[in-house]
Amino acid sequence: MPLSDPKDPKVNHGPQADRVQYDTVLKYIELGKKSGNLLMGGEQNGIKDPNGLVPPVIFTDQPEDAQIMKEEVFGPVVVINTFVEEQDVIDKANDTEYGLYAALFTKDLDRALRVSKKLESGMVGVNCASPTGCWDLPFGGYKGSGTGRESLLESMDHFLETKSIFFKVAGIGG
Repeated sequence: MPLSDPKDPKVNHGPQADRVQYDTVLKYIELGKKSGNLLMGGEQNGIKDPNGLVPPVIFTDQPEDAQIMKEEVFGPVVVINTFVEEQDVIDKANDTEYGLYAALFTKDLDRALRVSKKLESGMVGVNCASPTGCWDLPFGGYKGSGTGRESLLESMDHFLETKSIFFKVAGIGG
């Protein structure tokens, strides 16, 4: 599908929200080029799109301490790194101050449930990636990605004053 006006039903990828975010995404792409392998996209080479469009970018082999691995890009940028042991990838995924959304791809349902529970993320997509979501489920992150949850009953808790009332009833509890 082409990159263009997001109101067009034939388009699934529109521009960044504003010029600041557009420039931020380009900054992360340049950082990723310096720290790891650029597999696809990121060929702008300093040429800025007047409409704020950033084609999808895929990196591989990024060091775990690279800035692009530690911060939220909020753009069409993904890093694919490999792992050997399951616990190793869980530790790497959780080694960040953020935790809004995680994506996990596997054919093993037991592994999907086991790993999803261990990921420090407010939402986990199994065999799908953001912005896929179930909008009737709670939305929110862990750590620096926010506290609390939005959506339905979970968001109502922010507006409630919970009260506990205790009664001493004759003959019960002394």
